[in-house]
Amino acid sequence: MIVVMRRDATEKQVEAVIETLVARDFDVHRSTGVERTVLGVVGTGLGGIEAEIRGMEGVKEVIRITKD
Repeated sequence: MIVVMRRDATEKQVEAVIETLVARDFDVHRSTGVERTVLGVVGTGLGGIEAEIRGMEGVKEVIRITKD
């Protein structure tokens, strides 16, 4: 899964998303560019958390890469 953060997402919002994912045993790979931050998420059972992440502050888009 890829989580694309909004351009105006604060560091606190990015960290909240990362903490939520890590607390559920997902590996998160952060890439911060000039305009936005993208989080690559690896693990099993991503479908169960997708809606929650999509609803978090600062999240622009959640993209599933593969089916569970």
